[in-house]
Amino acid sequence: MIYGIFSDPHSNLEGLEAALEECKRAGAEKLICCGDIVGYNADPDSCVDLVRELGVLCIRGNHERGLQDLEDGKLPPMNPFALEAIRFSFEKIGEKRREWLISLPNQLLVDDIFYVFHGSPRHPDEYIFDIMEAAHALKSMAHDYPPPGNRLCFIGHTHVCAAYAFDPEKMKVEGWEVAEDRTLRLKPGHHYMFNVGSCGQYRGGKPVSSVVFFDSERMTVSFRLLSYDVEKTQRKVLQSGLPPYLALRLGEGR
Repeated sequence: MIYGIFSDPHSNLEGLEAALEECKRAGAEKLICCGDIVGYNADPDSCVDLVRELGVLCIRGNHERGLQDLEDGKLPPMNPFALEAIRFSFEKIGEKRREWLISLPNQLLVDDIFYVFHGSPRHPDEYIFDIMEAAHALKSMAHDYPPPGNRLCFIGHTHVCAAYAFDPEKMKVEGWEVAEDRTLRLKPGHHYMFNVGSCGQYRGGKPVSSVVFFDSERMTVSFRLLSYDVEKTQRKVLQSGLPPYLALRLGEGR
């Protein structure tokens, strides 16, 4: 089976549509989102409706948990730009969409083959930026989650595509940022964690939308960095009254 896996749409309808179109082109049979459907950009309602319409398997990200905080009368632990955007999303999506987003799980085991997390296996809001953090996360995967699903997981949260692998023979974790389209073949006995980046606010230095495909028969993971109408998304952000910085960073991929 081919799984299409993406993360962090962040209310960017054009970026999300680009990822979904690539999933269709690649023949993905099951679609999965690693969280943060809302936040930052201007189309939270349309993004929620689209993933629900297509039956995408979704988990909560920290922005969905931010919705829960606002619902409970608490201030989400976010920077000022993120906080303003999540308040915008809270109002625009309405009660029924909020209820659905808040009800999503924090993690998911897909077909007993692999896990999906937002931040890491250790904590849903943990950022994985380097080898040391990845090593601790992979250790958690191996010890805290049952096989066979604990050999493979997909995450988001950092908005940058990356790959991490534990080699049981060398007893070593390797990792690298993925900056272009790339296909990797999984080796038996290894543990893997792949960051699928972001289809809504990529931060790897390029104004792109990212999506990853896992082929469970060929045991390959393929990264795709996609062009989309960034300027259209930027105009929507500016017209919505959201902070102009959120539009600027889209064009710079940061």
